[in-house]
Amino acid sequence: MTAQVLALVLLAACIHATWNTWLKLSGDRLVVMSLMGSGWALFAVCWLPFLAPVHGDAWPYLVVSVFVHLAYTLLLVPAYRLVDLSVAYPMIRGTGPVFGTLVSLFVRGEAVGLLGWTAVLLITGGVLTLGWRGATGDYRALLFGILGGALVAGYTFIDGVGARVSGSALTYAAWLFLLTGIPLPVIGFLVRRGEFIRLARPIAVRGLFAGAIASVAFAIVIWSLTRAPLGLVAAARETSVVLVAIAGAVLLKEKVNWLAVAAVFSGVVLLRQAGS
Repeated sequence: MTAQVLALVLLAACIHATWNTWLKLSGDRLVVMSLMGSGWALFAVCWLPFLAPVHGDAWPYLVVSVFVHLAYTLLLVPAYRLVDLSVAYPMIRGTGPVFGTLVSLFVRGEAVGLLGWTAVLLITGGVLTLGWRGATGDYRALLFGILGGALVAGYTFIDGVGARVSGSALTYAAWLFLLTGIPLPVIGFLVRRGEFIRLARPIAVRGLFAGAIASVAFAIVIWSLTRAPLGLVAAARETSVVLVAIAGAVLLKEKVNWLAVAAVFSGVVLLRQAGS
């Protein structure tokens, strides 16, 4: 993986960690996700007119990806309500890179080599270890981890292939944000009904801004999926778990396994050489 791609994915990971931490700390997470979805859609509307049309072959991937992203997004709402941030986030994100690398290998024949696998396993092992201590004996964390990891692997693979056949990774990303963002405020309004406006008003600006910066982060990831093996991009992105774990330790006084943090860092160093 080139230094440019790795640096951009790590930037996306920082942004991803930031909005996930805010989601955990927010009062009503369904309302927050609804506002963020509105931010995704508004951000996409602003730049779609300036982008080339998406290739017709990408539309099946876009449609499937929308449903997978919606399922993942809505999974975060109960996960962050029931499980600590420094447990839920690593467990959800930790299994994705391995699942994604395996799917890419068997479906597309996209091998990452011994060095790539070492990097993926170091990052995945470190990520899971960050969440495992708190997850021991808590079936909810394990369940969220398995379901979330499968969804992360699913949309990473779908978006990686879809972006490659779309003709423009940024156009693909914009349509994905628009089509995923529109249903979220509708779902939030239907579930919260008369309470939605009252709950959303104090955090509306922050929610829309968080959605916009999250769009930037994921657009970077989708572009990176067209420039490097899917498994390596997925692994690099999950370094956001380290930042979330540190945020959980600092803001929520949760425990962090620093050996696991070191494993993730070592995996990132190896990613620079893998796939290059």
